[in-house]
Amino acid sequence: MRTFSKILTPELVNSIIGGELLLKQPTELRSIADPREADAGSVIFLDNEKFLPLVEESAAGLIVAGNRFRKELEQHPANIIFVEKAYQSVLLLIHFWLESEKEEFVGEIHPTAVIGRNVVLPEKVRIGAYCIISDNVRIGENTEIYPFCQIGSDSIIGSHSVLYSHVTLYPETVVGENVRIHAGCVIGADGFGYILMNGIQQKIPQIGNVVIHNHVEIGANTTIDKGTIGPTIIGEGTKIDNLVQIGHNCVIGKHCILCAQVGLAGSSVLGDYVYLAGQVGLAGHLNIGDGVMVGAQSGVSSDLEAGGKYFGYPARNAML
Repeated sequence: MRTFSKILTPELVNSIIGGELLLKQPTELRSIADPREADAGSVIFLDNEKFLPLVEESAAGLIVAGNRFRKELEQHPANIIFVEKAYQSVLLLIHFWLESEKEEFVGEIHPTAVIGRNVVLPEKVRIGAYCIISDNVRIGENTEIYPFCQIGSDSIIGSHSVLYSHVTLYPETVVGENVRIHAGCVIGADGFGYILMNGIQQKIPQIGNVVIHNHVEIGANTTIDKGTIGPTIIGEGTKIDNLVQIGHNCVIGKHCILCAQVGLAGSSVLGDYVYLAGQVGLAGHLNIGDGVMVGAQSGVSSDLEAGGKYFGYPARNAML
């Protein structure tokens, strides 16, 4: 259960999420809860019928429910708000509550942080303990870098971004605005490139970088390799789960979803709004069209046409 300091009434909640309120009794609401742990001050939601028995037995003060549950819930003693999409409505409420608790951003650089030469830092920036900010780094306003991060030389981090502990940015990495990078990520390591010469695996120099556009979120312990020559690019609004590997020179479009343990070999190109479910693997140098959806554990070895749904190993059209 998450409890908030700001108390809401059912009427105010309804004004936030835009539903139809069935008011049974005055209630002070201060938490979002699972139906099993809810009390009279809790808000719960129902958008899946398998959870209906739990909701019917819940002590919650307010239920946010999909319109299709009117018949089952109208006699429930709790206040109820009927909406089209209960889960999305509760997300709006959570955002409202979180925003109400935000404190004014105050800049602070921990005395143990190491700041290199020619670093550009605004007044409103937070840099945690034992961070290393290398030479010629530029960081935007209201950005927070948690303890033990290392920012390579000539990197750029935009405003209102967050890097959690133990994030490593290799030199010349570019991070946009409102980006969130979770703990343990490594951004800009060398791509995996070798060429056999005279019986020896010779390393191919990796001289590119990584460019992450605005509003991207990257999950914990994900790795994104820099390009061999040009950049590896993560498009605006794309969301990447934990433990994802993105190879060198990949280009990922806008608002894509890459779930846990997805692996992209080098130079793959994803269009916009591509969905890759857990453990999907892509061979190198592939083109994945806009809006493609690939089912979990699929292996993609050829280009995929826009708008298709694919599954299997090798991945094939799932609608045939």
